[in-house]
Amino acid sequence: MYVTKVRLTDIKGFGGPRAVELVLPGQGGWTVIAGRNSSGKSTLLQAVALALGGPSVARSLVADFGGWISASASSGSVEVQVTHEQSADAFVGSGRRPAGVLPLSLEWARPDLTKLRHVGEPRPVLSAPETAGNDRGLRGPWADNTRGWFCAGYGPFRRLVGGSGEAQRMMLAQGPAGRMATLFHEDASLAEGVSWLIDLRLRQLEKQAGAGVLLKSVLGLLGDGLLPDGFQIKRVTSDGVWVTRRGHRGPGYPLREMSDGYRTVAALVLDIVRQIHAVYGAVDTEPLDGGGLAVTAPGVVLIDEVDAHLHVTWQRKIGAWLREHFPNIQFIVSSHSPYICQAADEGCLIRLPGPNEDGPAEVVDQELYQRIVYGSGDDAALSELFGMETPYSERAEEKRKRLVVLERLVYAGTADEQQIGEYEALTELLTSSLESRVAEVTARLVGEE
Repeated sequence: MYVTKVRLTDIKGFGGPRAVELVLPGQGGWTVIAGRNSSGKSTLLQAVALALGGPSVARSLVADFGGWISASASSGSVEVQVTHEQSADAFVGSGRRPAGVLPLSLEWARPDLTKLRHVGEPRPVLSAPETAGNDRGLRGPWADNTRGWFCAGYGPFRRLVGGSGEAQRMMLAQGPAGRMATLFHEDASLAEGVSWLIDLRLRQLEKQAGAGVLLKSVLGLLGDGLLPDGFQIKRVTSDGVWVTRRGHRGPGYPLREMSDGYRTVAALVLDIVRQIHAVYGAVDTEPLDGGGLAVTAPGVVLIDEVDAHLHVTWQRKIGAWLREHFPNIQFIVSSHSPYICQAADEGCLIRLPGPNEDGPAEVVDQELYQRIVYGSGDDAALSELFGMETPYSERAEEKRKRLVVLERLVYAGTADEQQIGEYEALTELLTSSLESRVAEVTARLVGEE
């Protein structure tokens, strides 16, 4: 299953001119949604997740849809168009197998106030319109116990341990609800991945068919450059997952005692593999040219704030790593990081307008895409995608303004000895990127005109 189009109308902040209509390639790859705080990145991912899961899944993930409809609207809707893989995604029931794009839509409507018998804020009512697409959805991705249609969603709090009892019960639920729980519930953890690995290890010791091969594949995937600084996941015991450093002897360190970055990334990848196994009954792999394994299953994975807890060097690599090791997964992620955006595939870098902008979400144009992907992190941060005015601190900006003033005097030959000394000291103190120096020199030249 792959997403080819997303429409949001009058859902939270996506109303009027901010309504969403995005066209996506509909294949494995790395799609990034970038935008300022409160631009709606989480809302967009959650709306896509609910449409992929269907009405019953939506009701189990969100207990109260109050606030989902835009303030000035009486109803709101989300539609996600998907394609399916004939070899992976099955339809239930009788009748011919549907062909082409499958539109899945949900609607929310405010109750008629004249018919309410109680006082209070009326809660929106969720429904699935009776359309041909939704009818086919009930035979496919929305069906109970169907095969394929892999989709999973992850929120920014990707804990390896902890979580409330209710959230953990939801994580254990079969189907999309369990695979998307952390996208909607901050207190849901991904601890089941470690339990799954421990169970695989025990079944390997009991010589159960296939357990050893599966465990070896999973450990091979987790150990293939996922963790930085030469660390890799090498073994599993009844006590959990252990991390060792290349070239170091000894038992290593429990993953649960590593930093947040190590735990959240390992938990994310491990859960994706576990969920793929649950959906397809196997984890098919193929060797990579440089060694290591790639998981070949198709599907859609949504990740909110994929850069959370990651150092910038890791942010720069995680997109390429996931894309290489899950080549047939369509990753749709949100991020505040220019380094995450640099891994975006062509046609897959999306800018959400700021909360005070009246405009739609849109795929960035080719010129901006190339600037982000082939430029530096500063180039990306200073572009209209992020709208950052300067990469420098406020103190540095004050000194740079003073440097421009002194530079004008020095070049005009009117600077005194003290000003020349101050200019030389500031020149030595301040280092600039090429782009910033161009701006500074431009400011000097403008001042001379």
